[in-house]
This record gives sequence, C-alpha cells and structure tokens, in this order.
Amino acid sequence: MVNGIQLGTTKRPERHAGAAARLLKADDVAELTGLSLETLAQWRSQKKGIPYVKISRNCVRYRQSDLDSWVAERIVRTDQEPPGRR
Repeated sequence: MVNGIQLGTTKRPERHAGAAARLLKADDVAELTGLSLETLAQWRSQKKGIPYVKISRNCVRYRQSDLDSWVAERIVRTDQEPPGRR
C-alpha cells in the first residue's frame, strides 16, 4: 500500500483482465524499495537498474512486474551453508 492506495489495483475496469501491466510512479518505486528519487533518475540516465517505461518526455512509469522481477533477482539466500564450510 502506498499513500493509502493498494498497489496492484486499478480505479477503472480493464478491457482485458491481466493484459495491462500495473504502472507505478517513481515516487511509488522509491517508497517500496527505499531508493531515492535521485538514484532512480540516475539509473534511468545510465540505462541501468529497474526497467522503466517512457510514456513521454517528462512521464516515466515502472511496471509492477518489472519491479517484482528486479527485487527477486536480488534475494540473498541465507538458509544454505557456504561452500567449503563444515
């Protein structure tokens, strides 16, 4: 939930359920990840970090699915013993 809005929901019905991706603003992504807006802007200019959608010159959005994938790639497993340690 961001600013009282449940993420992953829309205010109007979609024509094809599941076909349209949930688009998040940079503010939403910053709040969800703990990253600053400046970091997100720098990553966009360097073409790295979380994939984004450029709607127009001044309008950038992030797909919820891309954010979920980006986070999943950064999971550090702690339930396994490191190699060589016994």
